[in-house]
Amino acid sequence: MHGRRTVLSAAWAVLAAGIAIGCGAAIRTSDEPVTDQPPGRIADHRRPYDAPPHRFTPRAVASRPPRPAPPAPGFSSLPALRLNMGCYGVVDKQPAQVAIGRSEVSGAGAGAGYGARRKAAPSKPTGARVTERPAPAPPPAAAAPSAPPRDSKKIEAAPPPPSAAPAAPMESAMPSSERWAEEPAAHRERERREDRPRIAADDDMAAEPPVEDFDDRFDDWGQAIYLSNDDSMSLSSAQRVMYAIDHFLPLPPEHIRPHELLNYFSFETLEVAPDRDFSVLADVAEDPREEGIHTLGLSVRGRQVTRAGRRNAHLTWVIDRSGSMWDEGRMDYLKRGLRRSLDELKDGDLLHLVLFDHEVCVPVEGFVVGRDDRAGLERAIDLLRPKGATDIHRGLDRGYQLADRHYQAEYENRVILVTDALANVGVVDNRSIAMISKYYDQRRIRLSGVGVGREFNDELLDRLTERGKGAYVFLGSEAEVDAMFGPRFISLIETVALDVHFRLHLPPSMRMNVFYGEESSTVKEDVQAIHYFAGTSQLFLADLMARGGELRPQDDVMLTIEYQDPDSGDKLFDEMVFNLGQIGGEAFNVLKGRLIMAWIDMLAAMAARPMPAVYRAAEGMWEDADGYRLCQDGAVELERLAEPLGERAADPEIRRVFELWDRYCSRYERPRSPVRRKVMPPEGWPGGQPTVEPR
Repeated sequence: MHGRRTVLSAAWAVLAAGIAIGCGAAIRTSDEPVTDQPPGRIADHRRPYDAPPHRFTPRAVASRPPRPAPPAPGFSSLPALRLNMGCYGVVDKQPAQVAIGRSEVSGAGAGAGYGARRKAAPSKPTGARVTERPAPAPPPAAAAPSAPPRDSKKIEAAPPPPSAAPAAPMESAMPSSERWAEEPAAHRERERREDRPRIAADDDMAAEPPVEDFDDRFDDWGQAIYLSNDDSMSLSSAQRVMYAIDHFLPLPPEHIRPHELLNYFSFETLEVAPDRDFSVLADVAEDPREEGIHTLGLSVRGRQVTRAGRRNAHLTWVIDRSGSMWDEGRMDYLKRGLRRSLDELKDGDLLHLVLFDHEVCVPVEGFVVGRDDRAGLERAIDLLRPKGATDIHRGLDRGYQLADRHYQAEYENRVILVTDALANVGVVDNRSIAMISKYYDQRRIRLSGVGVGREFNDELLDRLTERGKGAYVFLGSEAEVDAMFGPRFISLIETVALDVHFRLHLPPSMRMNVFYGEESSTVKEDVQAIHYFAGTSQLFLADLMARGGELRPQDDVMLTIEYQDPDSGDKLFDEMVFNLGQIGGEAFNVLKGRLIMAWIDMLAAMAARPMPAVYRAAEGMWEDADGYRLCQDGAVELERLAEPLGERAADPEIRRVFELWDRYCSRYERPRSPVRRKVMPPEGWPGGQPTVEPR
């Protein structure tokens, strides 16, 4: 298929053609032709595209004043601290520590349940701009009434979300995503019927039939397309892949999510202007292996936020302490991360700690940084021990109850779930468990998921954070723990934009060929909005087809970013225009992105190979001669893709990609050299010899 960017050698192309995993999401348009002409013949059937320069004019964006410093926390308005060491089987001789203020909870760790009457919290400080929490529609299969809007001046209880009922039956109609997946096959069949040679009639011989212009086969030139790379802190796929490589483990194909792997690595960005929330660095480069294809890279950075400059955080930690957390040092990682995160908090941050196994207990409720003694919180972390079965739904439900009860209108309200997600008691259906996160996201309580253990339930955490539009990371090493709960912790809890949509506007001389992200569509509702986390960046990488086969430097492209301000709730937008002639040149981001995508393609192809009959999780213990040879070809391909980078191929992350490929390939046993033997002529028995001499 001509629309696919060729980045692999011939051997890799043959192998990759047989697998279902690809590095690009097909554009979802209603009628996109599929071409199968040999690339070398395209130029014979393309007319030069001659039209006036196409310019985009961005809408004027009012200059936004610098954001004011966050207000000083009012300790007296925050809930009182309650410690319940009974969650660990410890009976304290001293009464639970109680700080300034009064708690709304009648007993330590007790939940009053939804629908109970709550006391009103003090009104917000004068001049603050806080939006009401909207009333969400009931999730599917829900019998509960809609939640009322939350008044920003008081704390109101929400009606209960639907208790996890059995999953609703699937609709009889094919989902739109499946229809899109089906359409290319239909187009190919139609193309075969239309292009099939026929026997010429007499009058056909009189004149040569007109040659169809290649570009006329497409009707999506100059479209505006919504793009999504998933949330900017969804890193689990990359972290799990690297964990499997480093430990010589099998690599399940479903763990390879190309958009997450690509954006695990960093790319050059521009500094965000003081009156803006985003910056975009654009570059474009011709694909040397595919005629008429040019790769566009848009490197988007979100506004940087410091600890002092961020909003106060209202965090509810929901911690899995079930028996499976003994394995692989999962509990050690968890405790290390919790301790490390304490140094990233600031005065006024509000914390709760919810523990779950087959039961749920709340050892810490209403801890306020700068007001309460940290020793009690540290003790609650130190006493964590795995036990029991895993009831994720029950623990998450209690955590959301606490977060909703103590909701702080001017804070970042977030639940952080840390688990191996191996639910085995209570509600275990992934879809039913995930409904609760979507419900509370509409009440402005966000979710971050942290997976531990190499066998954790990836599907559940992915579904949970997708419903709650939250971050999703995996802890596979102490270095990852220290980074995630240390300098990167602010990116796990603070968002700079909500419900973000990215829309790429193309000139009539260009069309989208391949988008190397998660979702793309000309219809806004088909692409899920995301939340953008502070200080994070993403590369939007796409192959564009040029009409007439040549890039027109006089044309523009434009990126529109639509989003909601997390502080005020205002609907905002920003638009950036880039001239194609001005963003060419070195194109470091594009070249680096191509190399990484080729590496991802090759990993996907290797992961799709049958497992060897004999293997062990160690270097040189996989017996697969063909796999070994493919690895050698892959190393050559990566070297070829690194050549255009010149000295910049020394980029540490590019070196890391080479290192990861070598590490992955080191699992294969080097094929033994064939033994050369001296061949002796046969010495048969007389009966085996011919009886007649040859003439």
